Amino acid sequence: MPKCIQNSLSDQVYTMLKDQILSGQLKGGMKIPEESLAEQFGVSRTPIREAIRRLAEYGLVTIKPRSHAVVSIISPQEADDIAKVRVSLEQLAIDSIDEESYAEHVKELSRYAADCQYAMGIGDRATVFEQDSLFHLALVKASRNSALISICERLDAKIQQLRIAQNLPEDELSYYLGQHAQMMSMLKNGEKEACKHMLYEHITHDLTSHLDKDNA
Repeated sequence: MPKCIQNSLSDQVYTMLKDQILSGQLKGGMKIPEESLAEQFGVSRTPIREAIRRLAEYGLVTIKPRSHAVVSIISPQEADDIAKVRVSLEQLAIDSIDEESYAEHVKELSRYAADCQYAMGIGDRATVFEQDSLFHLALVKASRNSALISICERLDAKIQQLRIAQNLPEDELSYYLGQHAQMMSMLKNGEKEACKHMLYEHITHDLTSHLDKDNA
């Protein structure tokens, strides 16, 4: 098979599996079905394994040596740790955003906030998570702190796992997505402390109780 075609198939499998993991169709601990994927796409396992390798590098999949790959599991303690780190980093970003940098990034922030709402409206949870991630990365980029931006970009996979672990029902997820516009308004008006307070609620929102309920 030509390499370009094989790469294209690997991309398709990567996108499909990533969407299924972010949407919750494939849950933590579930085995990645290499054989059925190969049959579905009518290919060897080579592009399938390449897609799985990329997902493992991103952090959504764990490859078990000489065995198989499973969707990564995040423990309640790890999820809590990630949430605390994320809050601290993004609050630091908010402290660094000034009127000029906000104006420079407001269109980008508005677009991602709107895309989150649209994806939620059509029931595309995976895209909601992707666009929410882009919104928060844009928020961090508005800080113009290159070290902070780099750290948050490297944490993206863990943050995606946090979103999955929280597993909010649709009405609650819609409520928190609506906070994007509120935080933007606060930044526009220079209300940084109020914005940081809302960000804390936006990221943590009773994290432990949601995880305990899911694991019951």
